[in-house]
Amino acid sequence: MKSNPFLKRIMAISIIAIIIWLFWPSIPHHLTTANEQVIKVQEIKPINLPAKIINQNTPLAIKTRTITSNDSATLVAKAYAAELNFPPYSQPLTESDFDRLKPNHFNPQSIPVDDNGNVVSASLSKYRYIYPEPVLATLAGENIEHAELELVDISTGELILTRIFEKGDVNWYSQFEGNNNLPTQLQARIKAYVNGKNVSIALALKYVDSVATLESFDPAFHQDADMILTANLTTREAGLYRIRANIFDAKHQPIAHLVSKKKLGKGNSHMDLKVHQSVLKEKKAPFYLSTFSIELMSPAPGKITKYGDSAIKEYVIKNFSLSSLSEIPYQSSEQEQQRLLLLQNMADGR
Repeated sequence: MKSNPFLKRIMAISIIAIIIWLFWPSIPHHLTTANEQVIKVQEIKPINLPAKIINQNTPLAIKTRTITSNDSATLVAKAYAAELNFPPYSQPLTESDFDRLKPNHFNPQSIPVDDNGNVVSASLSKYRYIYPEPVLATLAGENIEHAELELVDISTGELILTRIFEKGDVNWYSQFEGNNNLPTQLQARIKAYVNGKNVSIALALKYVDSVATLESFDPAFHQDADMILTANLTTREAGLYRIRANIFDAKHQPIAHLVSKKKLGKGNSHMDLKVHQSVLKEKKAPFYLSTFSIELMSPAPGKITKYGDSAIKEYVIKNFSLSSLSEIPYQSSEQEQQRLLLLQNMADGR
């Protein structure tokens, strides 16, 4: 019996999705940044939605193009091949890599309040908080009369606390202090009274207790083609840890995103971040290391990832000679080449 073509396409797309999930270099999202002692007020600018323009005398022509599983595999293969020019632990970073530069950024949520395109926008100062950080909420929009924030446990629906918003020079603000007994998965429900009617906005957030602290770095040294940066940590739980950081040049322009994994015990621990020479070519010192993220990775399916904090916001790398690095280009591993070959074969329909 011949196989159903539709089922073939479904299977091919499923395989591509699994390959991307398993093999694609780790891409950070909503990661923990260094623990800041002062929270800066985040300004939210109200957004006016564009008015709908409909010309009923003009026919609307829509051209569609079907994207096949081969097209998807081709795009993935090309992107993966480009990344193999650099080691996975030291990938080039640009100003357009917003998720890596601002890994804990909270995207404001907006809701229309009338037929004229006016909206009310709400935001938190970040997505994930680490005890004892306070949580700051901002509300923006026209004709807001009053508003309140309700903090709710997502898993049980329990109301934990309520806070009133206060009017600032431009926006409205509400804040509550951190508590190490807070549930991890939370929702901030904002209820505002605007133009004589009630408006509700729900904001998801996480609140966690730190399992490790990044304390300091040792002076950088060279090892073949890599600059080595040894991170000193205090860990409160044992397990497989992952550290992420970004390195910048003398003008604070992004150079590379660094990733390192290592099993650590409890107590004083060390982990090396490596910067490959390929991303440092023609870059000017001193270099700056920041945007730190510390994760205790999930030990098994169903187990949550835990997070650490940083006692330092930025580390300055001084007196390192780039000429000490070997100029041998990065050679992708056999496993990486096999992954690329698999993607290329799928793109060719094999």
